[in-house]
Amino acid sequence: MKSKFAGSVALLVTGILSPALWNATAAEAANSYVPFDGEKTTWHDGFDRYDYLMDETTFAIAPFKRPESEKFAVGNPPKGQRRCIIVAPKQAARGNPWSWQGCYWDHEPQTEVELLRRGFHIAFITPDPGKQWDAFYAWLTEKHGLAKKPAFVGMSKGGVNEYDWTTANPDKVSCIYADNPAIRPEAFVKLVELAKNDVALLNVRPPNRERNTPTPSSP
Repeated sequence: MKSKFAGSVALLVTGILSPALWNATAAEAANSYVPFDGEKTTWHDGFDRYDYLMDETTFAIAPFKRPESEKFAVGNPPKGQRRCIIVAPKQAARGNPWSWQGCYWDHEPQTEVELLRRGFHIAFITPDPGKQWDAFYAWLTEKHGLAKKPAFVGMSKGGVNEYDWTTANPDKVSCIYADNPAIRPEAFVKLVELAKNDVALLNVRPPNRERNTPTPSSP
């Protein structure tokens, strides 16, 4: 399902963010960009991947040398830690736009690869949302100068994660792509906050699917 819509999702996200990339705020972000460093490996199509660990208590983020056996995927983090991943484009688009992967890292990565080709960074942190996700967002936007309003991409449980975080932070997201998403009732009632902040939504749902229910947490 996700591969079928990869091109349209990339066009949607790029189209929504493009006007912002030309305003003064975007220009300021571009000037404050700080490149990522640490343990670098290669992701799909030769894009640079950087891995980190976040301490769940202090929110400190440090480079992490991941096992070679992971290949393009990601394993479970050590106890008390969160895995964090950044994939950098070969040339960042103006304003340093980025897409936040809500769950299931490296599952059907066509959309992420297309966004990388268009100059987006791709980011991921181990679920579930909470203060650790807030700290990750601050680290990306304040320390590294990425755009203040990322796009969110998630499928199934990724829908739970992206709607949980974005409805709690409606002023910190530009758009949402959700593939067969689950959504908690408490997040559903706050969707109006996304509308108030002009957050565009694209929900894709398979036919003959009456309901979605949250699934267990997974990287």
